Amino acid sequence: RAVFRRFPQVAAADGTNATPVNTEVYIGEVLVTHNCLITGVAVFNGSDVTDNLKVGLANSSGAVVATSISTAGSGADAYQLVPFVSSYQAIGPATYYILTIYAGNTSRYNAFAVGKFGAAKQTSQVFATGFTTITPPTTFTTNLANLAGLY
Repeated sequence: RAVFRRFPQVAAADGTNATPVNTEVYIGEVLVTHNCLITGVAVFNGSDVTDNLKVGLANSSGAVVATSISTAGSGADAYQLVPFVSSYQAIGPATYYILTIYAGNTSRYNAFAVGKFGAAKQTSQVFATGFTTITPPTTFTTNLANLAGLY
């Protein structure tokens, strides 16, 4: 099974300790280099993990192809594996988008301060409802996309 990361994190202090808004979905582009089975998202948590979170995966068209259930945040400044409800058979090479949403505004997540990939947010979302189709970002916006990878 392959793990895909945008960039390796080497210290707990890597990234920006970002504050989520519970009505926003954070979107980060990731390249899947070959066909593989993806079972979830490894999210690099920030300094506070008190809120629940959900993760998802969207394809290059913005259609959501995999999601998790509401999961309790666990492990400050550490990777947390958040499994999808059902594994997803990705076809690569292809661009996908990691999606995250938080149930509250007290948690922190580590975000990319700089990058050369699509990173954006989708506003006016509802945590309980889950993810909707996204507009794939074509530019990078700082401190939005989670430091995260697929597993």
